[in-house]
Amino acid sequence: MTSFLAKIYAFKFFDSFILIFPLYAVMFVDAGLSPVEISVALTAWSVTTFVLQIPAGMVADRFSRRHVLALAQAGRAAGFVLWLVWPHFWGFFIGLVLWGCKSAFTSGTFEALLFDELKAQGREGQYTRLIGRAQAVQALGVLAASLCAAAVARFGYPVALVASLAAIALASLAALALPPADRTLLAHDQSYLGQFRQGLVLALGHRVILHILVFAALAVALGGALEEFWPIFGVKIGLSHPAVALFVGVQYAAEAVASLLAHRTGRFGARAFYILFAVAGAALLTAGALFVPSAMALLALYSALMKVVDVVFEGRLQQAIPSNQRATIGSVKGFAAQIGISTLYMGFGPLAQATSYRVAFMACGVTGIVIGVAYLGWSLNAKSAQAGPA
Repeated sequence: MTSFLAKIYAFKFFDSFILIFPLYAVMFVDAGLSPVEISVALTAWSVTTFVLQIPAGMVADRFSRRHVLALAQAGRAAGFVLWLVWPHFWGFFIGLVLWGCKSAFTSGTFEALLFDELKAQGREGQYTRLIGRAQAVQALGVLAASLCAAAVARFGYPVALVASLAAIALASLAALALPPADRTLLAHDQSYLGQFRQGLVLALGHRVILHILVFAALAVALGGALEEFWPIFGVKIGLSHPAVALFVGVQYAAEAVASLLAHRTGRFGARAFYILFAVAGAALLTAGALFVPSAMALLALYSALMKVVDVVFEGRLQQAIPSNQRATIGSVKGFAAQIGISTLYMGFGPLAQATSYRVAFMACGVTGIVIGVAYLGWSLNAKSAQAGPA
């Protein structure tokens, strides 16, 4: 068990120890890309992940998940090489498409591999705690990458890209060292279409799974999509490029702590998490309204609260679904999250262009408050309806 977890944590660390991550948006600007070109490139990443999310989960339910994880890393590496040799719009565009492929083939696959290995050892009850630790290691990887990026920023983007390629190679080796997860071969008994139909019917027809899936997807969408805009927040409040990298690191440090502690809230009822969602939205709204360096603390709180919701509901989803559909249904969650992410990308940019980035961040905060309050109201109404007339 100890050896398995060490490999899991090694994979998550090197998968996120990407020095170019806190700087790539700034690199696009320095390369002369317009705001519209940057928006188009980011949307290409999101749409690619969106389109491939469910097919990727189906592949991961039919073949060795460790090989799927390793091959996904190769796609992102090819994208970074392209950025090195062709640092122009189409090079960045294609590189982000390849990064989107990596994201699609990693998200549901990793969670499925971890849960099934724990289940084989009779330890599936520890999943929420361990996925929280894995996500904390991932956040620490981003933090470490941000600190290193701040140190090497003066040497240019190629240095950060080469270091990122080295981390990708180590992540691929860690993935290949993971268990083969032969249990996924059970899906070979079905056609791809039959597998997809069964997974979709289970996801949409099972009330508990559908409820968990939708709320988890909202947490991923509203929490994850804004990560791409934290550097812009930093620039707009007057931070230098190295300070922006450190700022991104602070956000991920907050997520690391939240991921480690999230399992302690696992016994809370759903309404407590709806309240957390709304409180997170209020923190983002306030940070946008202030729009000063001290507001970074509120952004860290926002990131931490959204990560708690993400980890807990990911654990509840894995507990509710069968092994032979685990990656498929996990990818349905990712698919739904990508709808939200793409919607946010398409709304955030035009709103910021028409008004300001400050207003766009505030609007996202209001959205979080509305979603949390709406879920809380729905839950209270459902409870009242079940109680019936006195």
